[in-house]
Amino acid sequence: MNKTSALWNPRIFILLLAITVAWTLPAGQVAAIEARGTLEWERSLGASLRLLDVSETGNGYSVVGLNRNNHSVYLAKLHADGTVYWEKELELIAANGKRAIPASAGTTRDGGYIVGATVDGFHYRYSDYYTAKISAEGRIEWSSEYLSGSHASFNQIYEAKDGGYLFLNTTEVYLADFSKTTVGKMEANGENRRERTIASGRFTYPYAQQILELKDGGYLVAGGKDQKFYTWSLADDFTIVDEQGHAALSTGRAAATADGGYTLAGTQQGYITLYIYSSHQEPNIVPLALTGQVRSLYETAAGGYLLGTSQGVYQTNSSGEILWQYEASGLSKAIPASDGGAVVLAEGKVSKLGSGLETLEFDSDSYSLLEGQTLDTVITVVYGKDRIVISNLGEVTFSSDDESIATIDSYGNITGHKSGLTTIRAVLDGKAGSAQVYVFKMYKSLQLDSSAYRVNIGEPIDVVVSYYEGASRSIVTGESVFSTGDPSIATVDEAGKLIGLKRGQTILTAAYNGLEAEATIEVY
Repeated sequence: MNKTSALWNPRIFILLLAITVAWTLPAGQVAAIEARGTLEWERSLGASLRLLDVSETGNGYSVVGLNRNNHSVYLAKLHADGTVYWEKELELIAANGKRAIPASAGTTRDGGYIVGATVDGFHYRYSDYYTAKISAEGRIEWSSEYLSGSHASFNQIYEAKDGGYLFLNTTEVYLADFSKTTVGKMEANGENRRERTIASGRFTYPYAQQILELKDGGYLVAGGKDQKFYTWSLADDFTIVDEQGHAALSTGRAAATADGGYTLAGTQQGYITLYIYSSHQEPNIVPLALTGQVRSLYETAAGGYLLGTSQGVYQTNSSGEILWQYEASGLSKAIPASDGGAVVLAEGKVSKLGSGLETLEFDSDSYSLLEGQTLDTVITVVYGKDRIVISNLGEVTFSSDDESIATIDSYGNITGHKSGLTTIRAVLDGKAGSAQVYVFKMYKSLQLDSSAYRVNIGEPIDVVVSYYEGASRSIVTGESVFSTGDPSIATVDEAGKLIGLKRGQTILTAAYNGLEAEATIEVY
């Protein structure tokens, strides 16, 4: 028996070799490094001001604070470049004719403000609570007063998601060394106030300083008692579900997270540490090489965290790796900006920080892959002179212009679907990068182990059928269907055994998976 081997097309071989090499290319991961944020502008509003809150509006920023010299509420509107185009100071006068002293304030979604204040009573150890809603034009829309029973402290007030107002306060009875801390809520018009005491006692000095709305409709309150940092998990009716003391943290701030959990940041053994509670599970503890006290904490749109501390501003990814930082003194609050930077309140000044992110790049300008093939990508961001390979691609938003050709998942993995050309895009903090993706049809072929078989009458030989898909080869002899042009000359059974029956020449055909391969048979 003689077999004449079928020759491969050299161009197909080169293509398969290139595909095999491309398929096995590794993609490395590099931990993020620190980069400096950039100061875009800084605006001094007055040395006597204690700025309490800032929010980003459609065309700039809204600011509220307290003038420490005359105890007036300070209101301001700034353009996007920090230029002040409107400001006003407003006295809050209670029903007894005395001035209400603002202690906490927040901006509201209608461009106005909500203020929590206290009013002196008949004795210097006695004060009551006062709240006021102020319009975007600086006009008092309504005010509400209620008794404290002793010395009142307004710790926090802000607009809730449903338009009402959440607040925290503390009442102290000096002579009895007794105090209590309370969480409450009022409707958008200041009426139907309800509240609940979450901690009280003699010599325990409880205080609630921050309340968060959680995704499940409940609340998290951060504060302290017995000189320890505490958190209280509350149901929607303010019933205490859980109380936790965090002895390792000397102070702390909290942030609600998009997954329904929350994150705490505080000082532990001299360094700032993150406690990330994902959907109320056991925390992921992330020590940061940062000193100082945490003044504010927010989750960013990308899933990381923005920390305002006594040393400066730090933005991390979701794993706690610091992406950029900016040194600042006297900071009271830093909030995330829509462009990935931050807006900072410090010592009567408002500052806008940019993330320093200049460009976002894929590790290649173009990718080539086959239908059904998946490749991973590496994303590099440029912060000034620093180039950072992002280790957590879940923070980047990916998209494909034509998902019928290729898709890219949330971790940068590209999958080819049909032959063609499309563009993939990556977006982080308002910066975008792109690359082209070429998808080729998967090379498939069916081949016999010879292009010509010569056999003697009655002498069987084995035929081998190979199926090629991309760079892979499979023996499919037993799964193929065989036929001959003239069965009286030769036949092939299901196992691929070829038998010559009489002298002559005919064609052998093998079929598998929609493909066919042919060879000549000569019987002698």
